[in-house]
Amino acid sequence: MIKDLILTILLILIVVVLFNRDKFTKSELLETVKHDTTYKTLYVNTYKKGKDIPFYIIDSIQMPVHDTAFIVKDYNQAKIYTDTLRIDTNNYVSIQDTISQNRIIGRSYNASLTEKTIRIETIKTLPSKLEVYLGVLGDLRRFDEKVGVGIGLAIKVPKKGLFTISATTNQYQAGYYLKF
Repeated sequence: MIKDLILTILLILIVVVLFNRDKFTKSELLETVKHDTTYKTLYVNTYKKGKDIPFYIIDSIQMPVHDTAFIVKDYNQAKIYTDTLRIDTNNYVSIQDTISQNRIIGRSYNASLTEKTIRIETIKTLPSKLEVYLGVLGDLRRFDEKVGVGIGLAIKVPKKGLFTISATTNQYQAGYYLKF
């Protein structure tokens, strides 16, 4: 009779805990930080006419003597000079100058710039303070060779420990566990 009474009380306690789980799971905020880096590529193409470009004479170069026809042909030719400037591994600027008759006729540049955006996302979650476990167990007593089957309840309380209660057809058991 006492076994049935204790087993009934244990079952009622389990049912009450299972249906009122929300009341037992009040919790603190946990913060999770996630870093995400995205790249955005920008392409810029610009062209300027020669009369809009300022110029400076740095040094005059002594050229070998050529005939007049070569000098006039070289003077009247339009030549293109290109240069590439690397800012870092992802960014570069390509400059292209067109020069004729010792003047800059036009200048264009092509820039491929990559913008790096770092996004930091903070996720706040509510971990449960109280955890309830329900299980089925079996036992074998050595002194009278009886096999028992029953149910068990474990309640985990953070910073306090783990409380267990179980009842089988052979015995009743209660326990308390600490985390080291």
